[in-house]
Amino acid sequence: MRLLSYFVFLMLVMAQLCCSETDSATNKPASDSLREYDSFTRDSVATVDTLDLTFYIPEKCFAEITSVRPLRGDTSVKFVCAAAFTLTENDAIDGLFIEHGTKTIGWVNHSLGGSIFIPDSASDVCAEIFGTDMGEKLDSVFIDSTMKLNASLFQQIQLVRDGQALRFQKEFSKFQRRALCIWHSELVVVESNTPCTMQKFANTLKSCGIQNALYVDMGSWDEGWYRNSHGQQISIGMMKNETDRQSNWFVFRGR
Repeated sequence: MRLLSYFVFLMLVMAQLCCSETDSATNKPASDSLREYDSFTRDSVATVDTLDLTFYIPEKCFAEITSVRPLRGDTSVKFVCAAAFTLTENDAIDGLFIEHGTKTIGWVNHSLGGSIFIPDSASDVCAEIFGTDMGEKLDSVFIDSTMKLNASLFQQIQLVRDGQALRFQKEFSKFQRRALCIWHSELVVVESNTPCTMQKFANTLKSCGIQNALYVDMGSWDEGWYRNSHGQQISIGMMKNETDRQSNWFVFRGR
């Protein structure tokens, strides 16, 4: 399935099939067709909400977060998107942000229930998306241990926890959605190709066999880009109004 140097782009296309057609042995969506195109593999599958998704799957890359805008001329950068929320009043990063063992932002946002731990690139530890008990688990002991490991971390909204979609009863707005996801023990990025509610996105991620998912900043801050197998930069995102105000980024960087 991995046909690109750095990423496979699995287009999970709208299908009027029920979720019982998911492969129960692997919890992967069951494919009903497979065709090769110039720069991605297109795979038509069944999802609970028939939502069109794109998976960005790293190949020979490591994950990192940064408060310095990635340079488009840096050929080691293979994928970029906004990560933590940006505060509209001062364009600062919203919540605890630890970057390669250094606290860029030291305060904990107690209205955000999720976080991601990204190990140092030299570590053999896997990235972990986890619930923070509304920030209570991000105490000084946890922060110090993260910094000593030269690891990275930021806070966000958790969408899927331990294989279950979380509930967003008061959220009805429709935007393109994007998330960092643990999918078959691997950190990937998944986005919707059409606007949808947070709940629909979370439900669909769960139906794809994703165990844990963490939202990333979208709406006007939704611009990102990836580098295809020919080295070309392809922009992603639908609105892109506030690109100049983005304060932090998630990156897949080539090894």
